[in-house]
Amino acid sequence: MATFHYKAAGNDGHVVEGDIQAGDRDAAARALQSQGKIPLQIDAVGHAQAASGAKTRFTRRTTTTGKAIDFFTLELATLLRADLPLGQALDTLADTAEDPAMAKRAQDINKAVRSGQSLSAALAESGPEFDSFYCNMVRAGESGGALGLALERLATFRRHRRETRQALISALLYPSILLVLAVVAVMVLLAFVVPQFTQMFADAGRELPLLTRIVAATGEFVTHWWWAVLAAIAAVVFLIHRDWHTPQGRLRWDARMLRLPFVGALIQKLQTARFSRTLATLLDNGVHLLPALDIAKEIVGNSVMSSALTQVTQRVREGAGLAGPLRDSGMLPALAVKLIGLGETAGKLEFMLLQVADIYDRDVETTMKRLFTLAEPVIIIVIAVMISVIILSVVLVILESNNLAF
Repeated sequence: MATFHYKAAGNDGHVVEGDIQAGDRDAAARALQSQGKIPLQIDAVGHAQAASGAKTRFTRRTTTTGKAIDFFTLELATLLRADLPLGQALDTLADTAEDPAMAKRAQDINKAVRSGQSLSAALAESGPEFDSFYCNMVRAGESGGALGLALERLATFRRHRRETRQALISALLYPSILLVLAVVAVMVLLAFVVPQFTQMFADAGRELPLLTRIVAATGEFVTHWWWAVLAAIAAVVFLIHRDWHTPQGRLRWDARMLRLPFVGALIQKLQTARFSRTLATLLDNGVHLLPALDIAKEIVGNSVMSSALTQVTQRVREGAGLAGPLRDSGMLPALAVKLIGLGETAGKLEFMLLQVADIYDRDVETTMKRLFTLAEPVIIIVIAVMISVIILSVVLVILESNNLAF
């Protein structure tokens, strides 16, 4: 049996704290629920003390993280689904939030709600962290009398998006570290090791082998002009970043990305999954098709696809169905358009949109795993070839030095 420190909400909405003996966190949660309490936080005693210390040290932080918003959404959904009034639920979250900025945000939202505003309006005024998608989901839940369910679906959507992002970052991490270490190793060889050998050979008055001269020139360039290389890279990055943040530049770069072999198809599938899941979530929560399309097209990260979806929305507004304009736009894969058309005809559009999102999420995930799995040996081979060339140039110098000795 282990000791767990818990925070829980009672039937009256007040937060209580205490310790409980249980085999694990799930057992502790079940024990609290049997006592008529709603578990908000359950930690092992040591972990709870560490979290308390961390909270004290970082009380000055003012920004609200995406993770804090995710926890706020899930906990508010849990409390509302347990039939707690909205005001008491917000009071509870303000008292129990570990993030000081989120606690302050919950207090402000609660004040606005108690003054007569709807939750969606209070969230919209609270800050940009609660975007149009978030607020429209909440507004639909309010109008349909299912706010807790809407927040639960919203929490699920945000969790899925966070897990996808974390999987991508994790897949990128090892190849990135490998590439950086390999580049550093090559730079050290070029800047410090090769010049030592070439200098000895140059002192003897003999011409260096061709390969050695090429490697030595590269090393000399790296040693004396590394700052120019870094400055050129920084200038290129700055110019691309500035162009990217103009509407015309963003369209140009997004169009180029879509035309790239392999990469363009991957981007199309990724944005199709994002658009389909967002639209399905909104429709399933009671948002009408036109406002749902207006929101979903803003979620799409590629401006070319977003512009095309704007035209699709206009045609739907004029009375056309959804599948036909999507097919004519050419922005979504043929399979996605076919499935959406079938769902529209059968009256199961939300279900088919979720199926499309699942299909392309799995496709993108599998493709990315294969890509990064292939990238690791490719990086190793390329760096091995570069290091082999450098070592060979040094060996040639050593052999020529031996010839001089005879």
